[in-house]
Amino acid sequence: YVAALFGTLLFGMTALPLNVSMTAHEIMPLLGQTSTQTLITSKRFGRMFEDIRVNHMPHLQVICLEDLPTRACEALPEAVHVGPDEPMVLLSTSGTTGKARIVQLSEKNVEASVLGYLDKMNFEKSGQSDVRYILATPFSTAYGLMILSACLLRSFPIIPIGEGFTLDVFYALAEAHRATHYEGGTSVPLLMEQTAGRPIPHDIHRLKHFGFGGSKVSGNMLEALLKAYPGIRFWQGYGMTEAAPLITKYANTQDEKLDSVGTAIKGVKIAVEVDGSVTDAPYTTGEIVVQGPNVMLGYYQNEEETDNVLKNGHLYTGDLGYLDEDGYLYICGRKKNVVIVRGLNVHPEEVEACILSSLLVQDCVVYGETDALGHEVVCADVVPMNKQVQIGEIEAHCRTRLADYKQPQKIRVVDAIPKAASGKTGRLARDR
Repeated sequence: YVAALFGTLLFGMTALPLNVSMTAHEIMPLLGQTSTQTLITSKRFGRMFEDIRVNHMPHLQVICLEDLPTRACEALPEAVHVGPDEPMVLLSTSGTTGKARIVQLSEKNVEASVLGYLDKMNFEKSGQSDVRYILATPFSTAYGLMILSACLLRSFPIIPIGEGFTLDVFYALAEAHRATHYEGGTSVPLLMEQTAGRPIPHDIHRLKHFGFGGSKVSGNMLEALLKAYPGIRFWQGYGMTEAAPLITKYANTQDEKLDSVGTAIKGVKIAVEVDGSVTDAPYTTGEIVVQGPNVMLGYYQNEEETDNVLKNGHLYTGDLGYLDEDGYLYICGRKKNVVIVRGLNVHPEEVEACILSSLLVQDCVVYGETDALGHEVVCADVVPMNKQVQIGEIEAHCRTRLADYKQPQKIRVVDAIPKAASGKTGRLARDR
């Protein structure tokens, strides 16, 4: 993946990373929207992409990395110069009506996020040496791209770890590779908190720093982790793909306010919008808005959606929060209708459209719930077409059309879906 990504960028082309959990049903619209001509993959996915090429996109050139010569080039070709404000990567986000919003990030955007992250980490002041990262987030995400780029910039070894790993596998990797840092979702720290006090059958004394994003961890849990694992610093940040992705982060070398998500990275300004006015006054709750070199260029060929979130030089995040007198940001909730699963956005409308396309249900509403581990998961209430419809049929339909993180983990049969006065799905009514 790393070779394919940077090889693409070396030749001045724009990269469109794809999540490995995506289905052909999700990928084809992305390839069509972006007029993709060449796709680089591995044999694991070769059959799916060859089927797409033969049956739907005959112009698509599919390259399997295993089919390429393994010898190294004698000399690298000269890099094609592309301006720092031109699109470098296109990152898809879940669409509200089945059409993905494709975020355009430039070199300048990614650079701002990477340098902001490294500034917060402050490796020079912390005295950390022989840094080795376990990365438990896909390279295809803005978070994964940022950590990958930061590690390459500083020549830090990376140990990638896929989804579905156990805590024992994580500990074994940390011991085998002498890992010092972890960046990824909240699964590992949540499991560590739940198993605190139990013997660890691996030597993880080199593991000193834990960073995670996607879902906010409570201050109480952070305090419990810090108490249970006194040799490790735990922290979280706040970001979104549209900000490449980092907006705030705890600093590496100071005590933090654990109920917050840290302070803004270098070059970024945070404020809130209340009743049409933007302010940075402390303890004023409103929609979080962001300014800085990390803010995206816009959504690819989607001016309407771009105008909805980029206004007067501000990125409107759709999240609610406030700043304190020291610039720490606190998240209160969401203004936008989105479920965050393993750090990835899922728009309920996209899942609803998928369920309704099955013709097995008359109506449905999709929403998020927190499971026993503290993870947000996708859930659905459905009104079946008839009593013969089985939940398993709906689940099977979703599996063929939605990435695993978008698939409902709980489907409940109901007699009717609450509606607002406008006739639209009444999510607030359902919540009440």
